[in-house]
Amino acid sequence: MVGEGAFVAEGARVFGSTILPGAIIEPGAVITDSLIGTRARVGERSVLTGTVIGDGAIIGADNELRDGMRVWCDARIPAGAVRFSSDQ
Repeated sequence: MVGEGAFVAEGARVFGSTILPGAIIEPGAVITDSLIGTRARVGERSVLTGTVIGDGAIIGADNELRDGMRVWCDARIPAGAVRFSSDQ
């Protein structure tokens, strides 16, 4: 479900997730089974699986959050700060 005023950029993929109003999903992001809060932003090429992103939080580009991770409201995660894969 994508809430009113939310934006999912071309090239982003969303599966089984809820994107609340005003959230922005940038190009190349992949979001699966997650909840993205109001006015939150998910950066380019970030991968979220089974996560909850609080209202107003910003997830920078190239992060990987998974398996029950929670990000507080208005928190900021810099680009490339959280990775679990060894592909970079």
